[in-house]
Amino acid sequence: MRSPVSALVLGPGGAVGTAWMAGLAHGLRGLGIDLAAVDLVVGTSAGAIVGAALTSGQDLAHFADPAASGGDGPRPPQADPRLMGEVFTVLGAALPPEEARRRVGRIALDAAAPDAGQALVATRRRLIGTDTWPAAGSRLLIPAVQAESGEPVVWDHDSGIPLAAAVAASSAFPGAAPPVPFGGRHYIDGALRAGSNADLAAGARTVILVEPMARQASGQDGPAAVVSLFPDAASAAALGTDPTDLSAWVPAFRAGQRQAAAARERLAGV
Repeated sequence: MRSPVSALVLGPGGAVGTAWMAGLAHGLRGLGIDLAAVDLVVGTSAGAIVGAALTSGQDLAHFADPAASGGDGPRPPQADPRLMGEVFTVLGAALPPEEARRRVGRIALDAAAPDAGQALVATRRRLIGTDTWPAAGSRLLIPAVQAESGEPVVWDHDSGIPLAAAVAASSAFPGAAPPVPFGGRHYIDGALRAGSNADLAAGARTVILVEPMARQASGQDGPAAVVSLFPDAASAAALGTDPTDLSAWVPAFRAGQRQAAAARERLAGV
């Protein structure tokens, strides 16, 4: 497959990171820059949500306050701090990556309520506004991890999984959201594969890296020209310290929107 000339990598960041990225992308569109106008989009976790909406041509304005316009549909899951503590204990134990992912998957599976994964899919479907992948020519990659085996997967237009299910699985961090069933297996957050998964953009000459959880530009080896977009001081204050805090959604979206003007200047050269 031909290497992409340009790529957009949208990283993880929980609920508030989703809101900030959506606000940033919405603000940039208003200034004449569509982040989806690249050869490849890699969306992980929060980035999978925003990447799916972006590449599907959805109006991002409804991300400003989904709770105000969501009606009586499925609600986002509530985070479980105790469970998340167990997960981070495993991730900090210096285990081989596959073993760590497998143990985290077991924690997620043991704690999951019946049908919770399907409810998460419905929530993500409502948020991204579609269950259909963008056209095959518009390359969107969404990574996740198989909970039972710890094996990473990367889905695209041809993988056979509905878009909302792929997005839900990629954004199902144990303790914050339940594992998502598909094809007789269960899947959890794509950030457990490799963070923002920027390696999936290998070969691109220009990479736009958007990382809600970063507070400085991320380094990347190789010949690509990398433009890193991350929360400035005002956005970081709006996001707060808890990525699962739904009360910070609206301030985070507005902060991303305000930061769009500065991001536009950074993107002018690419």
